[in-house]
Amino acid sequence: METRSDENRIIVVGAGVAGSHAALEAARNGSNVLLLEEHPQVGVPSHCSGVVSLKGLSLLGIEPQPGFTQRTIQGAVFHPPKGEPLELRTKQPVAVIINRAKFDQYVAKNAVATGVELHPKSRVSKFERYPDGKVGVSVQDGPTFKGSIVVDASGAGSRLPEQAGLQTPDWTQLLPGLQYELGETPKQGDLVELFFGSHRAPGFFAWSIPTGDHSARVGLASKKSNVKRLLDDLVKEFWPKSTVEGTKSGSVLVSGPIDKCWSENFLVVGDAASQVKQTTGGGIIIGGYSGILAGRAASNAAKTPQEGRWKILMQYDRDWRDKFSSDLRRMGIAHKLFASLSDETLNKLFEGVREYLPEIQEYADMDFQGEIISRMLRKKKFVALLPRVAVDSIRAVFT
Repeated sequence: METRSDENRIIVVGAGVAGSHAALEAARNGSNVLLLEEHPQVGVPSHCSGVVSLKGLSLLGIEPQPGFTQRTIQGAVFHPPKGEPLELRTKQPVAVIINRAKFDQYVAKNAVATGVELHPKSRVSKFERYPDGKVGVSVQDGPTFKGSIVVDASGAGSRLPEQAGLQTPDWTQLLPGLQYELGETPKQGDLVELFFGSHRAPGFFAWSIPTGDHSARVGLASKKSNVKRLLDDLVKEFWPKSTVEGTKSGSVLVSGPIDKCWSENFLVVGDAASQVKQTTGGGIIIGGYSGILAGRAASNAAKTPQEGRWKILMQYDRDWRDKFSSDLRRMGIAHKLFASLSDETLNKLFEGVREYLPEIQEYADMDFQGEIISRMLRKKKFVALLPRVAVDSIRAVFT
């Protein structure tokens, strides 16, 4: 098999948000960067719901563009298992709905314009280390590429971290998901809708995301039931006259980040490192920002003698955790508790949310949810629910 080598090249695997940001940042830092994408076209297929906060986009240095933005969002409607929906509306838009394929392509094009060499149809099958200190990856039915640093951003299910001597995420914590693109829906507003309860999405939730005046992206994830049956029932209940114009299957990773995201001349970022919010499965902002940090670290490490690289690579792991780990830890606790709740307890929980709605509207943050989780857990209404939550958790273990 042909081997292509470059003395100081950075090899990034995966041209999603995390990988393209890593490649872009490394190129901006003066490195020779190779970006390998397994699919013929960047961003395709897409499995993302496409809700991105404006604050998060700003963190990535991106302004909403007509090419990938479908709609602005100004809040959410929460549907408890029973009873009246709860609306949370902000004074200003807080998020945008994006076409994820076009968004990924936008970032990848920026990377290519900065000098990154993009290779589509390059499915990486193996990570290798060489006696001369170099590292490389083998492309299935293709060449082996050799360089100084490999950044794995190839997504959920990647085995490259394991080959590099790292722990992989707990892939048993993947929740099966299904999403429909609906057309001919009733007039859509500027609010996302979220649906809860054992008859809708046990252990997680369902969503409806407006993508146009009469179109919506509707989906759910659950490990406790047939997701297609649940989604069909939801569509029949709320959008009986709509048409299904597209179907996307996928999964939501809720295991929490791996313990270590670096090894000798190797970094892992994004879904491959489980840098994902356990409460929602979202990873665009965390993965994208961590990709920026990874690209910067990889570039600096490639310019450093071998004996000093480990400090730079380890610093990437510290930096992204300093930014996100506190929130991820609290989101992980919240998810584990939430997944075990009965419908009755969920209804009680939403009663508490109604009482503290003004405070939630003031402090809630789509990307950094730790503060609002901690605030609510200190409220008397929620503290009073803890015995009920404990009972539900024990029951869930045995059922």
